[in-house]
Amino acid sequence: MKQYQPKEQVIQNHILQYLRLKGYYVWKNNTAGIYKQATNSYIPSHAKGVSDIIGLTKQGVFIAIEVKRRSGKLSPNQKAFLEAIRASGGIAILAYDLADVEKIL
Repeated sequence: MKQYQPKEQVIQNHILQYLRLKGYYVWKNNTAGIYKQATNSYIPSHAKGVSDIIGLTKQGVFIAIEVKRRSGKLSPNQKAFLEAIRASGGIAILAYDLADVEKIL
């Protein structure tokens, strides 16, 4: 029997609510871009691979959280972004659920 996997948006919302309740300054990054109705296309709103949730700890440390379903995989750009955040002294998390974030923060 196939196990239920919540949608990424549901997981993202749980993580955002939790972090905001804990006093972190976080937001959902717009990964889709800006839709141009005239040309029926998207204008990218950021560099490729930027995480789903971006923010700061209460101490001002940068946080990047990439949210995936259990069956999801990081793209090479997403992996590179998380690695760059870690190398710069930030906190980079691959989260399949809220518990993954709680373990690190």
